[in-house]
Amino acid sequence: MTPAPTPRSRKRRAQPALNASRPLISTTDHGKSVWVNAATLGVSGDRWVEPFLAANAPQLDRLGIKASIDAHDQLRVRLMPGSRIGATPLLSPATRRVVAGLLVTPRFRWSALGAVLGDIGFALEPQVGGAQMVPGSARAVPTWLLAAPVLRRLEALLRQRKRGFVEREEERASPRGRVDWSDYATRRLATGRWASLLCRFPDPDDDPDLVATVRWTLRRIQDDLENHRDSVPGRLLRLRAADLEAEIGPGASRRPNGWDLPDMAGIVAEAKQAMGWIAEERGLGGAHSLDGLSWELAIEQVWEAWVDHFISLLAPHCGLVQLPSGQTARSLNWRTALGSMRRLIPDSGLYGPNRRIWVDAKYKAHLQLLAHQGWSGLGEDVRDAHRADLHQALAYTALDDAAHIDSILVYPQVDADSSIAPAIATLPAGRRTLRLILLGLPFGFRSEVHRQQTLALWRNLLVA
Repeated sequence: MTPAPTPRSRKRRAQPALNASRPLISTTDHGKSVWVNAATLGVSGDRWVEPFLAANAPQLDRLGIKASIDAHDQLRVRLMPGSRIGATPLLSPATRRVVAGLLVTPRFRWSALGAVLGDIGFALEPQVGGAQMVPGSARAVPTWLLAAPVLRRLEALLRQRKRGFVEREEERASPRGRVDWSDYATRRLATGRWASLLCRFPDPDDDPDLVATVRWTLRRIQDDLENHRDSVPGRLLRLRAADLEAEIGPGASRRPNGWDLPDMAGIVAEAKQAMGWIAEERGLGGAHSLDGLSWELAIEQVWEAWVDHFISLLAPHCGLVQLPSGQTARSLNWRTALGSMRRLIPDSGLYGPNRRIWVDAKYKAHLQLLAHQGWSGLGEDVRDAHRADLHQALAYTALDDAAHIDSILVYPQVDADSSIAPAIATLPAGRRTLRLILLGLPFGFRSEVHRQQTLALWRNLLVA
């Protein structure tokens, strides 16, 4: 027997075919470069490069993409990804129309990014919109990534909503507002209901149309996240959506349609725009279109927030107190008119009696490269970058006069490199004990056992 459809079930739509004429070019953050040539853009000749770079400069800059020209075998543009992930359209140098899409995914798995974002409570979310749709990107990006900013906008709307007035109709024993005397004379007196009055009156309440569209959007998000219910971000975001739905209560539900938002300013306008994304299935797992929203996320900031969160978990295991991000700044007091940077700001820290631990998160592959190639095997650009990081970590050891100070540079660790041992250097500093430590941290935990093992490893290192 075929089960009856649930109230939220939707008909399965036919999957649209990929559009080969507008390809989606993919790479990973800090990954391999990708190339764009005349055939990719549907142009000819050799005068397209400069117009292409001019037309796409804002989009490439938004994703931190470095572009360079190569004319060795054929004229083409090299696009080198950096520390941002996201999707952006690529425009034709001739027509300024979208001819391709560029997607930069995390070099760690989407599931790992989801676990990290879930652990930090989605404190960082992608910046959505700001450019045209990205061909072919909707199915390449998990639903939960773009659901988070939609929920944030709806949460802001519900926090700041203003109550208006709606007209209510109610049977009352005493008059309120306008009494329908015709109804009273023809129906109520005739049936002996002398003390029953049909009244119509204005009553403060939320905009019923807006609340109905919010309710529809929250239900749709929960439906779209159903396929991700076993993942950490999918589960957390479905709970957030369900909590918001419970907050506004039961009532009518209406699909957003036909909003005119010319200036796109304010909390209400942002929420309406986000609800429009869901209704139009723009990159949130919908089957109607393969074109997704443009978006970007600074993965370095995600890594810094993740390390700060891990340090908060580590602190009680070491008998120390965390000095979280935002409270670690130390001023440089220049005594001359000429000066440079004003503050040293480690990402996180731990402190206790006669003990300081400064932590700086580096979303780089330096620890992995050192383990596999050694210092002599590194390129000069990597050496220069790592040397600057070491000098920065050494500067942190001068921020306090505690007897024992550790300065740690934390790098993302992939599963294959889990056996890489920490690199530890001691520094002569009179009566003080100073250590410089290069240490790996997994980008998200696979399980609670994995979390506890990592905490134990760090504790054993730092309390030694």
